[in-house]
Amino acid sequence: CSSLLVSNSKGTQKMTSFRIVVKMILMKKLSLYIFLVLMFSLFTSHSFTKTNYIIVLKEDFTKKIKYKKTKKNLKKYEYFLPHNNDTTKKALTIKEGVMVMQLEPGMRGWSGDKKNKTERAEIGVIIIDGDKLIPRDKLIKIKFDFKLPKKFIWNRWTLISQIKHDGKSRYSPEFSVYSTNRGGGKCVDYNNTKDKVYHIQNHTPLKSNSKINIYDNKWHTFEIYFKLGKNDGYCQIKLDEEIIIEKKNYDNDIHSKRPIVARFGIYRREAEFIQKVHYDNIEIGYFE
Repeated sequence: CSSLLVSNSKGTQKMTSFRIVVKMILMKKLSLYIFLVLMFSLFTSHSFTKTNYIIVLKEDFTKKIKYKKTKKNLKKYEYFLPHNNDTTKKALTIKEGVMVMQLEPGMRGWSGDKKNKTERAEIGVIIIDGDKLIPRDKLIKIKFDFKLPKKFIWNRWTLISQIKHDGKSRYSPEFSVYSTNRGGGKCVDYNNTKDKVYHIQNHTPLKSNSKINIYDNKWHTFEIYFKLGKNDGYCQIKLDEEIIIEKKNYDNDIHSKRPIVARFGIYRREAEFIQKVHYDNIEIGYFE
C-alpha cells in the first residue's frame, strides 16, 4: 500500500510538472502573439511616433508670405500658384498671424473651372521631386490648423486642402480634406489602373457620433499621414486626433515619377455665396 502511494505521488508529480511545462509553453505563445500584434499595430498605424521626424516646412504666418506664379526656379519648399489664374491674389490675406482665404463666386483659378463648374483659390508647395526634396519612399506628415465662421455655408463639397501629383491630371487627388459633412477625408485607391471607373474614392465623413464640431468658430486640426506606393501605399487622416480614415497596402501613386504638391486653400463646386477659411500652423515633415 505504501509503495502504491509512492507510485501515485510520483505520477502526480510528473503530471503536475507536465502541466506546468504546457502552461509555460502556452504563456510563451500568448506573449509572442501579443508582442507580434503590438509590433504590427505600431508598424502599420503608429510607427511614425517611434521614428526620427524631420520637419521641412513650418509656417505660422507671423510674416506675410509670398508665392511665385510659376514653378520656374522654385527654391526648396517655396510657395507657388498651382493653377493658371491668380484668384489667390484677391482671396488671400494675412491678418494677425493667420492666413485667411476668402473664395467668392466666379473665382475660377484653373482654366478648366468654368467647364467643370468649379471654383478655387490655393497656394501650393512641392514636397516630393525626384531626389531634391522629401524622398518618395518616406512616410510624410502634413498638419494644419483651420477655423470656420460660425455661420459657415457649405455646398455639396468643399476641399480646404489637397495633396496630389503635380501637373495636368484627370484623376482625383490622392489625399484631401473637406469642410463639408462636419469634416471629412479621402484617400483615393487607383486600384492599379488608369481607368477612372475602377478607382475607389474612399470619401469618408467624420463619424456621426463624434463630438467634434468644426462649425463652432474655434480652431481645429487636420493631420494627414501618407506613404506613396503601388501596392504598399498608406494613408491616415485625423481631425482633432480622431481618425477619420486609414488605408493600408493599396495603390495611391498613379503617376509614380511625378512631383507631389500640397495645396492649401478652397476648392469647391461653384456656388453663389462667399466661403472663408482661416489657416495657421502649417507643418510638413517626414519620418526616417
